Amino acid sequence: METGLIGLSLSGKTTIFNTLTGHSASTAPHSGGKKEANIAEIQVPDERVDRLSEIFNPKKKVYATCIFKDLNLDFTPEGGISAASIAEIRNLTAVAIVIRAYEDEGVPHPLESIDPVRDLKKILDSLVFSDYEVTEKRMERLEKEGKKGSREFSYLQKISEHLSAGKLLGTGFLTEDEMKLFSGFAFITAKPMIVVANSGEAAKGVAELEAAAGEFDLTFFSLQGALEMEIAQLPGEDQADFLKDAGLSEPAITRFLRMIYDSLNLISFLTVGEDEVRAWSIRKQTVAQKAAGKIHTDLEKGFIRAEVIHYDEFMTMGNMSEAKKQGKLRLEGKEYIVQDGDIMNIRFNV
Repeated sequence: METGLIGLSLSGKTTIFNTLTGHSASTAPHSGGKKEANIAEIQVPDERVDRLSEIFNPKKKVYATCIFKDLNLDFTPEGGISAASIAEIRNLTAVAIVIRAYEDEGVPHPLESIDPVRDLKKILDSLVFSDYEVTEKRMERLEKEGKKGSREFSYLQKISEHLSAGKLLGTGFLTEDEMKLFSGFAFITAKPMIVVANSGEAAKGVAELEAAAGEFDLTFFSLQGALEMEIAQLPGEDQADFLKDAGLSEPAITRFLRMIYDSLNLISFLTVGEDEVRAWSIRKQTVAQKAAGKIHTDLEKGFIRAEVIHYDEFMTMGNMSEAKKQGKLRLEGKEYIVQDGDIMNIRFNV
């Protein structure tokens, strides 16, 4: 699961990256040559993993993880996002668009004024156009091959008309069948997208930006970039007081991860034992056999049954022996829809 941070130059996206990861990547303006993306793999805090580890005392405990990428975009002379940068964005699971929403005379804006709504629309226009261009090229090829009457051409025509009106595809425009048909296209505007307002003491246009995000049906997230970056780089035990002084109840990463899970429709199931206690992230509505494949492909291929008990029921029972005795440990088939907090043991044969 890779979430990429993109934005205009000097939007503060590396500051946001550091805020979310606790890293200290350089936030100085970059010039000359292609700058490599900053990448961090972050553990997703999960109290269930901690409590189950206290019971099973495993050799290791493993949290679900989320990868963050701070992409350094290249822009064309016309102000659009370059083809190379678009290709990087297509590989992401989710896109976080960082928008500068603060004034600071010491940090010039590349467009010479602070206008968060304008900046958001500029980025979105580039993403919409990139999807439109891919769609049109494919339609042209199908037409040359004499396949203008094909189902694919008909679907692409619908997509093209939508994009040509400046609209995002969003996560609900394409049906499940259409998503499968066009999975190779990796439409950017069909990915979960989050608008991140990078504000501060001299915040400007945050409310207007939130309203604009709502008009595009995009998730909105706001944080005080520079301040929260400083807090994120403090030792864990020192963060609470500074967060309280800033009027915040939780670190930025905790708030952001919760929002990412909601945006991507993610849940976690758990596996337990003497070797490890581990959380596995999957999408909602995932069936047991597919969830088993998250652990190992052999478990999916040779899936027989899943022994399942929900975390809450297990904690009430206290241990597996009591859960079995009380009939709370049940067997589920391959089509069982895994629930958030399910503890699963996969029976398989390869």
